[in-house]
Formats: sequence, C-alpha cells, structure tokens
Amino acid sequence: MATAMSSSSSLPHRSTPTEDMISSLPDSILSHILSFLPTKHSVATSLLSKRWNPLWRSVLNLDFEQNSSTTGEDGIARVMLLRDNSLPIRSLRLQGGNLKSINTFIDAAIQRKVETLNLGMSYEYASQYITSNIFTCKTLTVLKLNNMCVSNLPLQLHVPLLKIMYLVEVAFERYEDIINLLLACPILEDLVTVQLSVLHWRNFIHDIYTFSLEKCLPNLVKADISQNLTIPLFLLSQTHILRVNLTRVTPFYIEHNFHNLTQMELVFFPCHQGNIWKGKWSWMLKVLHHSPKLQHLTINQETRDGVIYETDWEDPEFVPQCLSSRLRTCMIRDCKGRKSELQFAEYIMQNSKILGTMTIYSAYSIDLSAKHLMLQKLCACPRSCKLIFDV
Repeated sequence: MATAMSSSSSLPHRSTPTEDMISSLPDSILSHILSFLPTKHSVATSLLSKRWNPLWRSVLNLDFEQNSSTTGEDGIARVMLLRDNSLPIRSLRLQGGNLKSINTFIDAAIQRKVETLNLGMSYEYASQYITSNIFTCKTLTVLKLNNMCVSNLPLQLHVPLLKIMYLVEVAFERYEDIINLLLACPILEDLVTVQLSVLHWRNFIHDIYTFSLEKCLPNLVKADISQNLTIPLFLLSQTHILRVNLTRVTPFYIEHNFHNLTQMELVFFPCHQGNIWKGKWSWMLKVLHHSPKLQHLTINQETRDGVIYETDWEDPEFVPQCLSSRLRTCMIRDCKGRKSELQFAEYIMQNSKILGTMTIYSAYSIDLSAKHLMLQKLCACPRSCKLIFDV
C-alpha cells in the first residue's frame, strides 16, 4: 500500500525576506560608493529611506552636468549649501553652463582643499573667464579645462602639487601666460594641450626668447601637444613620451638634448606656405641626434597635393646615437613616395643596429602602381629589420 506523502513536502517553498546588505554597511563605505555617481544620482538616494537620507552630504566627489533644471546653478547651490561643509571637496567636475556664476562654486571648492578640477563650459559661454584662484591652489593635483578663457593670472603663480593638466580650447590673454603657467607647475607629469589660443597676440618668437632656455618641466613623463599654437619644445625636454603637432619646422627642439625621451610621435600638418617644410627630413635627423634614448618613432604626414614640402636628402656626417643602440620601431604614415621620404626611411633601416620593424603606410591619394614602385625601392634597401608596407 502506498504511503501518504508528507503534507509539508507538498507546500510551496517560502523564501525568507532578503536582507539589505548594502544599507548595513558603515557610512564611510556608503559615502565612498556614492562618490562614483553623478551628484544628482547620489542626492536622489536620500529618498530611499531615513538611513540613506544624510549620506550624500558627506560625499567628497561632486559631479555636475548642467543639462537640466535639476542640475543647473540653483541645484549646484543647494548641494553646496546642504552638504557637510566641515568636509573637504576632493573632486569637482562641472560641465556646461555659465562660468560667471560657476566661479563661485569653484572658489568654494578651492577653500575646501579640492584636489581635482574638471571644468568644461558650453560653447555659448566660451568667452567667459575662469577664476584665477585656481592657479594659486596649493592642493590641486589634477586640472582639466575645456572651452574657456584665462586672464589676470596672479603674480605669485604657483600650483605646487599639480601632476596632470589638460587644456582643451582654452584662450589665454597673452602668450607668455601659457609659458608662465607651465613653469608654475614644478612636478607636472602629464600635459595635454589642444587648440590653445591667445587673445592679445604679439610676436611669439620674441615672447619665447624672453624665457630662459634653461627652464623646463623637470618631472614631465608624457606630453601631447595638439594645436596650432606653438609650445616651445625646450620646456618639454625632460619628457619620456612626446606627441606633438607641427605646422612649421621649429628650431626650439634642438636647443636641448631630450635625454629621457623613449617614444615620440610627430604630426606634420599642412600649411598654405609651402616652404615651411623645406628641409623637414634633415630637421628630423637633428631631432634624432638630440634624442639619444629614443626607442619608438612615429611620423604622421598630413599633407596636401600640389604643395612643395621638402628639399632633397643629404646623408649626415654622423649617425644619431639612438640609431646605434636604441631605436626599435619606426613608422611613417601618409607616405607619397617622394625621393626624400624614401631616402629617410632607407637611412633609418641601413643605420639602425637593433631596429625590429619599419612600417610604411602609403597615402590614400596615390595609385597602386606608385605604391608598387615605392615597395620595390624599399625592398631593395639593405636592412636587418622587418619591413611592413601597406599596399
């Protein structure tokens, strides 16, 4: 006879209520978690429960996108007023909006020993000026400015702890203000500049020579100079990694040896004055002579058809030291097969002792027959490295 089933086995399983593990964490950990959210979201957690209500007030990182009424100037003001002002502001990010009123919040962050400032204004407010108090902030380690003006820099310009600085579409009152700002950052390690401009322009060659060529950024590790405005390269002579856009052959590079430079990318941009690139490859050899530890070299040529850029190649009297003992990779982009281009590539392959690869990317504007002829010439060059050619 079949035995009766247990009544308990026929009942559906009842799950116990899930414990709120997150809410049981200490306030310090919850505040740290909230610091990774945009500020409007961290403030919104105050609606969850009484447990969460005060937590956002102790968040040390503030992040505002001014794209709605809830994150506009009034919203920022409320947050700054209601947060625990006995606590520092570690990081402040403000994107969009009117810089005139935002400067008040920036000054408040500086008073609370801010370490990171990431500021970007809407294009309709691009002509507005950032508060000059930033440039005497003793606690600032990261500064990112986008789409604004800098003026009235203090005489005692000094940002002693700044390690990272990104300047994107920033207009300065005078050219020398840019140089002074860089020199006021003695431990700067990472520099990015994109499309800097000057409101009151004088003779920039004269302005550069008013600064001692002995000055530089001694702790610089990486520099990316992408702009039309020239940054004097002697300031970057201690960097390890350098990427720079050039619209002219600048003599300022060869004033100093770049003893630490191991990786370099040069982007030659086209310009309306054809003779500006006359002697480009000879100038490149001078660059190599002054970069004894260079291991990786990339040359980008953004050229236009019908413009004369260079003269014929002449073999130098001395082989650069980096070719004898350091250079491992070399890449040339947008190669049109000009005689001097190929002569430079052949010289590198013939004289580099430990070069691993030479990579050539041909220009899209040349046809297959010209590419094939270029490849034939390069393959005929004696070399010990691997040749990679984009056909």
